[in-house]
Amino acid sequence: RRAWPARASSRLPQMPARPAALRCLLVLVVVYTAQLAVSEEPGSRTQPLEADPAAVQSALPPASAAAQAELRRLLAVHGDDDAEALYARALEILRGDGTGPSGAARVRRSAFALLRPLAETGHPGAQARVAQTLLLGDGVPRDVPQAVQLLRAAAERGNEDAQQQLGLLHATGIGVPVDAALAVTHYYFGAEGGNVAAQLALAYRHLHGVDVPKDCQRALMYYNPVAERVVAAAQTSGGRGLLFEKTRLTDASAHAGRKALSDDEDIIGYYQYSAERGSADAQLTLGQLTFHGARGLAQDPGAALRYYQRAAENGEPAAHAHIGHMYAQGVGVLQDNATALSHFRLGAARGNPASQNGLGYMHMNGYGVEVSYSKALEYFRAAADKGSPEAQFNLGAMHIAGMGVKRAYDKALHFFTLAAHQGHTLALYNLGQMHLNGLGAPRSCAVATQFLKAVAERGEWGTALEQGFRAYAVEGDWARALLLYAPLAEAGYEVAQSNMAHLADAAVCKGAEANELSMVLSVSALALEMLSRAAQQGNVDAQIRIGDYHFYGLGTKEDHEQAVAHYRTASESQNAQAMFNLAYMHAHGLGLPRDFHLAKRHYDMAMETTAEAFVPVKLAMFELYAMQLCEQLLLSATVRRLREARLEQEFRDLFVVDGVLQWDTLLIALLIPLLLLVLLLRSRRQRELAPTGGER
Repeated sequence: RRAWPARASSRLPQMPARPAALRCLLVLVVVYTAQLAVSEEPGSRTQPLEADPAAVQSALPPASAAAQAELRRLLAVHGDDDAEALYARALEILRGDGTGPSGAARVRRSAFALLRPLAETGHPGAQARVAQTLLLGDGVPRDVPQAVQLLRAAAERGNEDAQQQLGLLHATGIGVPVDAALAVTHYYFGAEGGNVAAQLALAYRHLHGVDVPKDCQRALMYYNPVAERVVAAAQTSGGRGLLFEKTRLTDASAHAGRKALSDDEDIIGYYQYSAERGSADAQLTLGQLTFHGARGLAQDPGAALRYYQRAAENGEPAAHAHIGHMYAQGVGVLQDNATALSHFRLGAARGNPASQNGLGYMHMNGYGVEVSYSKALEYFRAAADKGSPEAQFNLGAMHIAGMGVKRAYDKALHFFTLAAHQGHTLALYNLGQMHLNGLGAPRSCAVATQFLKAVAERGEWGTALEQGFRAYAVEGDWARALLLYAPLAEAGYEVAQSNMAHLADAAVCKGAEANELSMVLSVSALALEMLSRAAQQGNVDAQIRIGDYHFYGLGTKEDHEQAVAHYRTASESQNAQAMFNLAYMHAHGLGLPRDFHLAKRHYDMAMETTAEAFVPVKLAMFELYAMQLCEQLLLSATVRRLREARLEQEFRDLFVVDGVLQWDTLLIALLIPLLLLVLLLRSRRQRELAPTGGER
């Protein structure tokens, strides 16, 4: 048997012409995309957009003799024949291993030293890269106007990355006025050139009808190639998928994030200390961290293998599964089916599900053993019963292909669904294709698109979420964080949309439009837009904040009825804050008819939903009772006598302004006599307790 197969070419067609052909291709795909993993997981030129290319180019300074000389020097130093070779070298440097923030900064500086002369001499790819560096302020002062000029020049030469970045700037109002039509146009040309961010942005816009017609099929057209790219990476990377955290920004997240990041070194130190003292759990954990390159550790399969071997020697069955996986895939070691089988058998003998899945895979494909579908099914079922998503996926593959079992699309759908619930990327992709083509489930573009969107959001570009959080929590650079979140927010990542809204909203509350986010022309409008998109994807907190924006007129006109609509939507998700807000608006007649009974009902609901609402609800109920008392007093006989005594006007002048009863003034007027009464009673009590004459 030959070594582990390459499976990069096994993909499902987007929309086949004949169902019979589709089923045949789908069977082949699932057979060859069945996986062993025990761990987590060129574009065409575009047409110019500007009417006058010369005008755009004239905005940039001409290439100086010094720039030309520097380019010739760099070509000589690196032994490159032309500018394209030097540009390729710069990209290779950017793809290099820059572990940690300092290492990444060194990599960016080295690449920038090559890219800057290329950009000055008119290389479009270098211009787009340098513009991105100037926007983010990576080792150079942030210069948004210069970045915009470079992007326009690069876009004129058909660079898809520049097209995407210009679309992003016009969509968010960063450095340029918001122009939805121009943003979509730039995204279109960027997507045609193969830019992933542009494809995702257009897919999301067509999915939800953001400034373009809502069109599921067109959204699918853009999601599908990105999802295929993610699947290809999962198939060819040997299971070495990137791990990145989706941290949601809150008022307390900056402090918590700094603490968590500072704790990483202590945690790694603890694991290393425990591993040296023979802890199999610590050795296994360090193996996983070094295999994936997480928690600040460099990705090092060789070091991971050594940790796994020590854990296996100390009796950890899961370590055998990892070692078997590495030898089966040839990751960090020479591919060796015999060694892989040996470790899988050792782990399976102790009931490890990942090892059982590995043995099933080897028997299904005949790697190191004779092909045996019955044994493969036995091992897969044993592992799947213990919750292994890889085994569940492989059972789905066997049922859809009819390998050792009768072909059954409904059972395949069941097993793929089980695996997808645990985040299995290939299962998500196959579910999308099955729903798209009506295999085992009704044909549904909407359902298929949601699955493919989930796959597309698992690409390496998602690591910008971590970079954005570090910029916010550690570096305190709000502008850099915003720029890192922005492409993902445009691509439809709900967390990125929420985080962008948090940054912009915080700037609005601080009145910092001329400070942290001065490059954004309208921070409040950006916050409202991002909140609306996050709310559209089910973010309840965003719904409440949109209600606040309409209530106070931030980024839009003041509209209490719109505020009520958003609060009501959020309250349907059992949100206590939304219930409290609706109660307040019922009590004061803001956007709703005044109704004390409904106000009390919503206050009670808020208090029942969460214990944290007890104190604010009790205070609000006191206000509510006071307001009811005041209304009753206004209708009492005393007030009628005041009216008869012609004192009504004086009363109105004191407590009514512009036809609105001033409850706070009236409440103070009521509290003053109560306070005097308390003081009187206290004084009387003190006199009663005071010693009489002659007592000591």
